[in-house]
Amino acid sequence: MSKYDALRKHLSSGTAIRWRAAFAEVEAVLGFPLPRSAYAYPAWWSNDATGHSHARAWLDAGWKTEAVDLQSQQVTFRKAGREKPHRGRRGRAQGRSLHGALKGVVQMVAGTDLT
Repeated sequence: MSKYDALRKHLSSGTAIRWRAAFAEVEAVLGFPLPRSAYAYPAWWSNDATGHSHARAWLDAGWKTEAVDLQSQQVTFRKAGREKPHRGRRGRAQGRSLHGALKGVVQMVAGTDLT
């Protein structure tokens, strides 16, 4: 059992897909103050569970952090999931093929030596 289990349970129990929380709200859920490093280093809020029980709490609940603002002491938790691929102007998912992606954009000046 991790000391951050209360956060995992809180995130798992909600139906929202995004939660913009003040650090004080996170502390209220946890029942204890966040460490100083949470207030000083954005990396504390990174989505790396390796050796970080706090990150494992939100990742195990299916959430990720983003938009950490140390100055205003706020963090956004976003429910992780399959994101739809961004569609280009032709309706194809970007990243599949670059063949023809620059068609009509690049023009060669007559007499250019390409060797």
